Amino acid sequence: MATMTSCTLNGKPIDIDAAIDMKDSAGTTPDFRCNECSKPVRPHRSGGHASAHFEHLERNPNCSQSHVAR
Repeated sequence: MATMTSCTLNGKPIDIDAAIDMKDSAGTTPDFRCNECSKPVRPHRSGGHASAHFEHLERNPNCSQSHVAR
């Protein structure tokens, strides 16, 4: 399973912690994009067995950063 901890926002890199803080303060999810395929991603907090990470809104089988379908 890929674990993406950075992405881009307005063409600039942003890490997962900053993205979660930004999402919390904005009340909505900004237009975060995958570094590899530029498709939309959303930040997820750590919890259970997973560390904080970005996940594609829709799985992209052509991107190595996209989670494998279960």
